This record gives sequence, C-alpha cells and structure tokens, in this order.
Amino acid sequence: MTHFFFHILPFPQIAFASLLLLFVGPVTVHADEKIPESVEVVSQKASPLDALLQKWQTTQPESGPQKQYFFIKRPTVGGQLTYEFKDDSRTDDGTTEQVTNHKFFEKIGLETAGWIYHPALMRFALIFEPEFNQSKEEMSSGESVNTNSFSPDYSMTSTFLETKPYTLNVFANRQQEPVWAAYSGNSESINDSYGATGLLKYKILPTTLGYTHTETDQTGFYTSNNIHDEFNLSSQRQTGKSDTHLISTYTDDQRTSEGVDTQITTFNNNLFNSYGITDDKNVMLDSSLTFLFQDASNFNTKNINLREQLNWQHTPNLQSNYSANHIQMETNDSSSDMTDIGARLTHLLYENLTTNVGNRLNQYNYSEGKENAAKGFLDFYYKRPFSWTTVGLHSGWDYLYSDRTGSASGSAVVTNETHKLSLGEEIYLDNYNVDLDSIIVTNTAGTIVYVENMDYSVKDVNGYVRISRLPFGEITEGQAVSVSYSYLRNSDYDDALLTENYGFNFDLWHDWRFSYNFLRVTQDILSEQAPENLVDDTIQHAEIRYDIDWSYTSLTYEDNNRLSAPAYTRREIQETLYYRSQWQFYVSLKGYYGQNDYKDNDETKDFYGGITTFDWILTRWCKLRVEGYYEKTGGNSEETENIGLKTGLEFRYRIWTARLSYELTDQNDIISDIQRTEHLARLEFIRIMW
Repeated sequence: MTHFFFHILPFPQIAFASLLLLFVGPVTVHADEKIPESVEVVSQKASPLDALLQKWQTTQPESGPQKQYFFIKRPTVGGQLTYEFKDDSRTDDGTTEQVTNHKFFEKIGLETAGWIYHPALMRFALIFEPEFNQSKEEMSSGESVNTNSFSPDYSMTSTFLETKPYTLNVFANRQQEPVWAAYSGNSESINDSYGATGLLKYKILPTTLGYTHTETDQTGFYTSNNIHDEFNLSSQRQTGKSDTHLISTYTDDQRTSEGVDTQITTFNNNLFNSYGITDDKNVMLDSSLTFLFQDASNFNTKNINLREQLNWQHTPNLQSNYSANHIQMETNDSSSDMTDIGARLTHLLYENLTTNVGNRLNQYNYSEGKENAAKGFLDFYYKRPFSWTTVGLHSGWDYLYSDRTGSASGSAVVTNETHKLSLGEEIYLDNYNVDLDSIIVTNTAGTIVYVENMDYSVKDVNGYVRISRLPFGEITEGQAVSVSYSYLRNSDYDDALLTENYGFNFDLWHDWRFSYNFLRVTQDILSEQAPENLVDDTIQHAEIRYDIDWSYTSLTYEDNNRLSAPAYTRREIQETLYYRSQWQFYVSLKGYYGQNDYKDNDETKDFYGGITTFDWILTRWCKLRVEGYYEKTGGNSEETENIGLKTGLEFRYRIWTARLSYELTDQNDIISDIQRTEHLARLEFIRIMW
C-alpha cells in the first residue's frame, strides 16, 4: 500500500505542506503605506481637486495593502483535498474494456480584488485555484499508467474606465469540474475562455463590442472537444416613438467527438425597429431585417429575411394585425424565395368569447418550380369560470388552396426545422421523401453540429423520417434542435386542405382537469396527378390530470390515424409524489408507463421508468441527498435501458466541509450492443474561502 501511494503521489509533501500553511489562517500581506512628503501636508493653496483626492486616500479601508496608486484587498483563502475512485466498463459489439482509476486532487484557493492607480481607471477581481492531480489507471488488458498533472484554474475580470462613456471589460478563466445529471450520467469538463467587451455608453447610440474564445474538453461516454470563437456587436437607438436594435454576431465552432470532426461558421445580422405611429402606441409598426450565412461541414446556407408587422389596437376588445414577409435562401445547389402577406382580426366578447379570423397569401419559388397558396381561417375560444369549475371550448377551421407549377419532382430545401427530442417520443420530419444524407442537426443557435449515431439517429419509416436522441450523446432530454435537409417535392398537382379542430377542457375544484382535442385534415386534389401519399389525418388527444399539494397524476391517450405520416396509438400514465416534512426532509418520486402501437407494421414499443429525489437535513451541520432514475424502452427497432444513482453525505463545521458521494451510471443500448457501467466514489475535504 505504501509503495502504491508513493507512486501515485510523487509530491504529497509539497501539496499538503501548502495546504497546511493555508489552513492555519488568512495571510496578511503588508505594503509600504508611507505617503510621499510632497503630499503629506495639504498646502493652503492646494486646488480643490487635490484636497479631495488626499481626503479620499486617507479614508480608504485598512482591509488590504494600499499605496497611493493601487489597492489590493486582503486575500481570502481556501483549500480542498479529494480522493476519487472510478471503475468504468464499456461493451461494444461484444468486446468489453474495463478501466479502474484512482485520483487524488489537492486544490488551493485564493480570492482578492482591488484597483490600480485609481478605482475609476481600473478595478479587478481575481480567483486563483491551482490544482495538483495524481492518478493511477489500470486497464483490463493489464496495462497501468501513472499520471501527474497540474491544473491552474483561475478567474480574472478587469474593468477599465468604469465611470467614463467608454468602458472596457476583460475576462479570462479556466475551470475543471465534474458534472452529473439524470439520463446523462457522469462527465467532466475543462473550460478555458477569455475575451473582452467594450461599452460605448453614449445616450444617442449606446454600443457594445465583444469577443469571446472558449475551448471545452469533455469526457463521458463519448469524449469531445469544442472550440468556440465569437465576435459580437450590438447597438440601440431610442427616441420617443421608436426603438431600434442592431445585433451582429460571427461565430466559428469546431467539434471533435470520437474522431469525427465537424465545423460550422455563422454570420448573423439582425436589425429590429419598433415604431409607435400614434402617441398612445395603439398602432405599432415592427420591422426586422435578417441576414444569415452558415457554412457547415457539408451544408451551406444564406438567408435574407425582411418582415413588417402592423399591430392596431382599435378598442380594448378589438385588435387587428397585418404582416408581410419575404425570405431569400441559397444552399449548396439550390435557391428559393418566399413571399407572404397576411391579416388577422381578434375580438373579445364579454371577456368570454375570443374570435380570430384572417387570411394569408403565399408564393414560394424554388429551383425547379413554383407554388402559390391562399389560406383562410376562423377560430373561436370560449372560457367561462364558475364557483366549482372553469369550462373552455374551442373550435377552428382552416382552408388552404395551393397550385403548383414546374417539374414533376423538384428538390426543395428546409433549414432550421425545430423539433424537441425526448426518449419515447415519436418525432418525424415535416416532409416526405427526405434525402437522409442531407440531414444536418444542430442546436437552435446553430453553433453545434451533432453527430449521427452518437447524438441522434434517423430511420426511414415508409418514406417518412423518424429522428430520435441517443442516451449517450450530447443532446439532452427534451432539448430543441434545428434540422436542415432536402427532399423531393411533388409539383404537378393542385389541391385544397381543410383542417377542422375541436376541443374542450374543464377544471373541477382546482384539482381535476379534463381535456380533449379532435383534429381532422383532409386533402382534395383539384387537378393533375395525385401525390403518392394523400393527407387524410385524424388525431385525437385526451388527458386527465389530478393535481394536489402532494401528488400529480396524469393519464394521456393519443390516437394518430394518419396517411401523411406513420399512424400510431400512444397511452401513458404518470404519477409524481411530493412530501416535505417538518423534520426537514423532502422526497419526490415520479413514475411513468407508456406504450406506442404502430398500426402500419403491427409493432409495439413500451417505455417506463422513474425519477426520485430525497433530501434530508439531519442536523444544522449534516445533510443527505439521494437522486436516482430508471428508464426502459423496448420495441422491435429500439431497446434501451438507463439506470443512474447519486448519493451524497455532507458535513459542515464553520469554514470546514466534508463530502462523501457515490455515483452509478448504467446505460445499455441493447440493439446496438453498446453498454456502459460506471461506479464513482468521491471523498472531499474543503476549507471554504475565509
């Protein structure tokens, strides 16, 4: 055992001696505070400014070293000792690799602040947290590796000319920290960033210029490296009637994940203006101009968007809206432009019945054809509260006429189609005959390109594309993503779509809620040859919820009887229990069970699981926390199982803290034969900043 510790700790004496000195108490550093003779005595002929400066100098607090031209706050000191044991087992295509790791961390923390020459010239804040790491890694192959490293974590911010019309903020930081989250498991990230922001604080045109560089190394089931560079400009002009904003950003993002490199550069410019035509601002004109250029690994886009919207509040219960929009888009091998105008009238009758009526005209020109569309709609929503319930009724009708010209099959492009991805949810792209090789998935900001079969998967289901997040990737549960792709567009027919929407909801005694919605969409071919898949959809959705102080229960039923997308029936029940005791402990438990039945291929997918959280403050100086989750999905094309547990015990005594924690992550993609099991135990002793 002694031999092991001396191999893994080549310099324990240095680290522990440093911490011992820090733990004794705060360190006071003295500086020469002698005031030069030339300013010791204020002459009777001294200027008012000189007198004010001398008075200000003699009244500075004695909480740190001070000279005439600088001030440093007495540093606060902290430290941390950590031992970590991790056992990681990974199985891929029947091959298992196991890695056992012992790590020791010694961290010292120093925090101070101050100014140089004058507080109005430069203020600064500094946190320095150097960390020494020693680790021993043992692999199933018999290899063993000892590693010693040094991590100079720090955070620095400086503000120059804070009281002037022009101010400069400079920052730099480096941070290494572990992260644990449900459905994501354990990961560790090292974040390096630096940048500067200039503020031009003129009342007529305040402007901000900034630059940020960020590099993130993350370990988890997949290791990744992300480099982000961003230049930004924002400016604002306000008058009595108008408010104008200019926001311009340029970003360059590079990501390497498991040997796969992706890069995306984005140049985004937005000009917004809101103008009050009337003094009471009942008539407002909102204008926007957007120019977006994106260069991804294999997909380039250029968008120009001009939008005008007029909002007119005629009376408190009557409002009208008018809009005009024009978009031009270019991609690698296609171009298109779209123009639409619309009008809407909204009326509220007796605070119970809301009516919306309007129309929209649209023209879409793409590389190999053109489409014109006209839409009219009428919606009603009625709400009536009673002493024991609240009733809501809604109905609506949309009629959309479209005529198409051009080749029989033209290629069309979709950019930034937004979807929220969750385990167990059925998410399909909006269009048919999608080119799978053209699919690009990014975050909604367009700064991260996700990798297929690492972060997400796509599957062709009778010509439609189902997209799903993978539990091991970087797309979090319920996250919104943007999808760009190209598809074959039938353009040799004219049609009309009629959409009918009916529903109701009512609340009973503020605890029960019942809701039902019926949606019917039918397609009528007016000329030429009918497309391969006609639209004849009927979707029904019903939900019952019971919500009281300590319990939340929901039953959901959804029937998708569709021709324009795969048909399925979904049933789900959820139960969440909460309990907070006067003995200072809190527990929550959520469980769910659901089933999807696919009508086209007679397939069934079951999904069930639960999440629990338990917090117990045993005494003023001791608390316990337990988190856990279980999720299982089973079907012909998808079968996964995820288990996670995190428990931690924390002790506090004055400026001292001790933590003992254990984390378990078990993720299994059964069909792909990919499994990961990780055990992580950590012991920490912390002396907080003091």
